Amino acid sequence: MNTHVMIYDGYVSFEIMLATYLLKTKGDIITIGMTSDPVKSYEGLIVTPHHSMDEVDHRDIEVLIVPGGDIRELQQNKQVITLLQMLEGDRKFIGAICSGVDLLNQAGILEGKQHTSNDTTHSDTYVVHNNIITAKANGYVDFALALGQMTGIYADEADYEETIRFFKYFENA
Repeated sequence: MNTHVMIYDGYVSFEIMLATYLLKTKGDIITIGMTSDPVKSYEGLIVTPHHSMDEVDHRDIEVLIVPGGDIRELQQNKQVITLLQMLEGDRKFIGAICSGVDLLNQAGILEGKQHTSNDTTHSDTYVVHNNIITAKANGYVDFALALGQMTGIYADEADYEETIRFFKYFENA
Protein backbone atom coordinates (compact mmCIF):
# COMPACT_ATOMS: atom_id res chain seq x y z
CA MET A 1 0.00 0.00 0.00
CA ASN A 2 1.63 3.24 -1.14
CA THR A 3 0.88 6.53 0.55
CA HIS A 4 0.84 9.76 -1.41
CA VAL A 5 1.53 13.06 0.32
CA MET A 6 0.63 16.41 -1.17
CA ILE A 7 3.51 18.83 -0.68
CA TYR A 8 3.57 22.51 -1.53
CA ASP A 9 5.42 25.67 -0.56
CA GLY A 10 4.66 26.30 3.09
CA TYR A 11 3.37 22.81 3.99
CA VAL A 12 3.95 21.89 7.63
CA SER A 13 6.05 18.75 7.65
CA PHE A 14 5.92 17.99 11.38
CA GLU A 15 2.17 17.39 11.18
CA ILE A 16 2.66 14.39 8.90
CA MET A 17 6.06 12.98 9.90
CA LEU A 18 4.75 10.35 12.30
CA ALA A 19 2.01 9.34 9.86
CA THR A 20 4.50 8.84 7.05
CA TYR A 21 6.87 7.01 9.39
CA LEU A 22 4.14 4.55 10.35
CA LEU A 23 2.68 4.11 6.86
CA LYS A 24 6.16 3.54 5.42
CA THR A 25 6.05 0.15 7.16
CA LYS A 26 3.52 -1.04 4.55
CA GLY A 27 4.69 0.67 1.37
CA ASP A 28 6.34 3.65 -0.20
CA ILE A 29 5.76 7.31 0.56
CA ILE A 30 5.25 9.22 -2.69
CA THR A 31 5.16 12.99 -2.72
CA ILE A 32 3.00 15.00 -5.11
CA GLY A 33 3.84 18.61 -5.89
CA MET A 34 1.90 21.13 -7.89
CA THR A 35 4.87 21.02 -10.29
CA SER A 36 8.07 18.98 -10.31
CA ASP A 37 9.98 21.91 -8.79
CA PRO A 38 11.30 21.60 -5.23
CA VAL A 39 9.09 23.02 -2.49
CA LYS A 40 10.04 24.56 0.82
CA SER A 41 8.21 23.41 3.93
CA TYR A 42 7.25 25.80 6.70
CA GLU A 43 10.23 24.46 8.65
CA GLY A 44 12.59 25.25 5.77
CA LEU A 45 13.05 21.73 4.39
CA ILE A 46 13.59 21.66 0.63
CA VAL A 47 11.84 18.64 -0.92
CA THR A 48 11.62 17.62 -4.56
CA PRO A 49 8.28 15.92 -5.31
CA HIS A 50 8.29 12.44 -6.79
CA HIS A 51 5.47 13.49 -9.14
CA SER A 52 3.73 16.66 -10.24
CA MET A 53 -0.05 16.99 -10.33
CA ASP A 54 0.11 16.51 -14.11
CA GLU A 55 1.72 13.09 -13.64
CA VAL A 56 -0.70 11.71 -11.05
CA ASP A 57 -3.36 9.14 -11.86
CA HIS A 58 -5.97 9.00 -9.09
CA ARG A 59 -6.33 5.24 -9.63
CA ASP A 60 -2.76 4.75 -8.37
CA ILE A 61 -3.46 6.44 -5.04
CA GLU A 62 -4.55 4.27 -2.12
CA VAL A 63 -3.92 6.79 0.64
CA LEU A 64 -3.54 10.56 0.32
CA ILE A 65 -2.30 12.80 3.13
CA VAL A 66 -2.86 16.55 2.95
CA PRO A 67 -0.75 18.43 5.50
CA GLY A 68 -1.56 21.86 6.81
CA GLY A 69 0.25 25.02 5.92
CA ASP A 70 -0.32 27.83 3.49
CA ILE A 71 -2.93 26.19 1.23
CA ARG A 72 -3.68 29.20 -0.97
CA GLU A 73 -1.77 27.64 -3.87
CA LEU A 74 -3.82 24.44 -3.56
CA GLN A 75 -7.14 26.25 -3.25
CA GLN A 76 -6.51 27.88 -6.63
CA ASN A 77 -5.62 24.59 -8.33
CA LYS A 78 -8.58 22.88 -10.00
CA GLN A 79 -6.52 19.69 -10.48
CA VAL A 80 -6.14 19.38 -6.70
CA ILE A 81 -9.85 19.86 -6.05
CA THR A 82 -10.74 17.37 -8.80
CA LEU A 83 -8.23 14.84 -7.46
CA LEU A 84 -9.72 15.05 -3.97
CA GLN A 85 -13.24 14.62 -5.34
CA MET A 86 -12.19 11.62 -7.44
CA LEU A 87 -10.46 9.96 -4.48
CA GLU A 88 -13.54 10.47 -2.33
CA GLY A 89 -15.71 9.08 -5.13
CA ASP A 90 -13.49 5.99 -5.20
CA ARG A 91 -13.58 5.81 -1.36
CA LYS A 92 -9.80 5.98 -1.11
CA PHE A 93 -8.27 6.85 2.26
CA ILE A 94 -7.81 10.59 2.71
CA GLY A 95 -6.12 12.15 5.71
CA ALA A 96 -6.06 15.90 6.26
CA ILE A 97 -4.67 17.86 9.15
CA CYS A 98 -4.82 21.53 10.13
CA SER A 99 -5.54 23.71 7.09
CA GLY A 100 -5.52 20.58 4.90
CA VAL A 101 -9.01 20.01 6.34
CA ASP A 102 -10.08 23.36 4.90
CA LEU A 103 -9.03 22.13 1.47
CA LEU A 104 -11.19 19.01 1.82
CA ASN A 105 -14.06 21.22 2.89
CA GLN A 106 -13.56 23.50 -0.11
CA ALA A 107 -13.61 20.42 -2.38
CA GLY A 108 -17.03 19.58 -0.92
CA ILE A 109 -16.07 16.16 0.37
CA LEU A 110 -16.78 16.88 4.05
CA GLU A 111 -20.39 17.83 3.45
CA GLY A 112 -22.62 15.62 5.59
CA LYS A 113 -19.61 13.93 7.22
CA GLN A 114 -18.34 14.10 10.76
CA HIS A 115 -15.04 15.95 10.86
CA THR A 116 -12.95 18.30 12.92
CA SER A 117 -10.91 21.36 12.06
CA ASN A 118 -8.97 24.15 13.70
CA ASP A 119 -12.25 26.06 13.92
CA THR A 120 -13.13 26.65 17.57
CA THR A 121 -16.57 25.09 17.04
CA HIS A 122 -14.86 21.70 16.69
CA SER A 123 -13.57 20.21 19.93
CA ASP A 124 -12.34 16.80 18.75
CA THR A 125 -8.62 16.47 18.12
CA TYR A 126 -9.29 14.06 15.27
CA VAL A 127 -12.33 12.45 13.66
CA VAL A 128 -12.60 9.37 11.45
CA HIS A 129 -15.59 9.14 9.12
CA ASN A 130 -15.47 6.08 6.88
CA ASN A 131 -12.45 6.63 4.58
CA ILE A 132 -11.62 10.15 5.77
CA ILE A 133 -9.68 11.31 8.81
CA THR A 134 -9.42 14.96 9.79
CA ALA A 135 -7.35 16.43 12.59
CA LYS A 136 -6.44 19.65 14.28
CA ALA A 137 -2.79 20.69 14.06
CA ASN A 138 -2.05 19.51 17.60
CA GLY A 139 -3.63 16.12 16.86
CA TYR A 140 -0.75 14.87 14.74
CA VAL A 141 0.02 11.87 16.98
CA ASP A 142 -3.62 10.73 17.13
CA PHE A 143 -3.93 11.46 13.39
CA ALA A 144 -0.97 9.19 12.61
CA LEU A 145 -2.10 6.38 14.91
CA ALA A 146 -5.69 6.42 13.64
CA LEU A 147 -4.64 6.66 9.99
CA GLY A 148 -2.50 3.58 10.54
CA GLN A 149 -5.46 1.80 12.08
CA MET A 150 -7.77 2.83 9.22
CA THR A 151 -5.35 1.49 6.64
CA GLY A 152 -4.64 -1.75 8.48
CA ILE A 153 -0.92 -1.37 9.11
CA TYR A 154 -0.96 -2.94 12.57
CA ALA A 155 -0.49 -6.69 12.89
CA ASP A 156 -3.17 -6.92 15.58
CA GLU A 157 -4.68 -5.01 18.49
CA ALA A 158 -1.59 -5.62 20.64
CA ASP A 159 0.63 -4.05 17.96
CA TYR A 160 -1.69 -1.03 17.79
CA GLU A 161 -1.72 -0.64 21.59
CA GLU A 162 2.08 -0.94 21.75
CA THR A 163 2.39 1.76 19.07
CA ILE A 164 0.08 4.04 21.06
CA ARG A 165 2.05 3.48 24.25
CA PHE A 166 5.35 4.21 22.53
CA PHE A 167 4.44 7.25 20.42
CA LYS A 168 1.73 8.87 22.51
CA TYR A 169 2.77 8.06 26.05
CA PHE A 170 6.54 7.61 25.48
CA GLU A 171 6.62 4.22 27.17
CA ASN A 172 9.37 1.82 26.19
CA ALA A 173 8.18 -0.97 23.94
